Amino acid sequence: MENTAKPKRKLYTAEIVLYSVFGAIWVLGFVFAILGVCAYNVGKLSLNPLYQMQKDFATFFHMEAGVMDFRLWGSLVMIVAMIAFLIAIFAFTNKSNQEEAARRRKEERMKILMDLDLSTKQATEALKAQENTKAAE
Repeated sequence: MENTAKPKRKLYTAEIVLYSVFGAIWVLGFVFAILGVCAYNVGKLSLNPLYQMQKDFATFFHMEAGVMDFRLWGSLVMIVAMIAFLIAIFAFTNKSNQEEAARRRKEERMKILMDLDLSTKQATEALKAQENTKAAE
């Protein structure tokens, strides 16, 4: 039976680095979202240090709302990181597919050239054999 298993795709160094970076950014967004949930649900708001941290961030970034909601910002960071992660997956898969197609085209061209070379060699040998038989007669 013929082996029909697909060969594994080559992983690039840049691909691994980008996956790691976007994964770390996604985890950072997840942590911020969890901290935002804890800021509103753990203890009294006036005594909660996470809620105070949200207020301090808002004043640091000169936001007029008064509170920088970590739930919202964490969710946005997670969405952006996931979109970037998916773009990286798409780009590197596309690159790998193009390289595989180029490799197959090259193999096909080489096969055609080898078949042509073989048929030319056989035709040359047949002509020589014909000439040898004519010369022998």
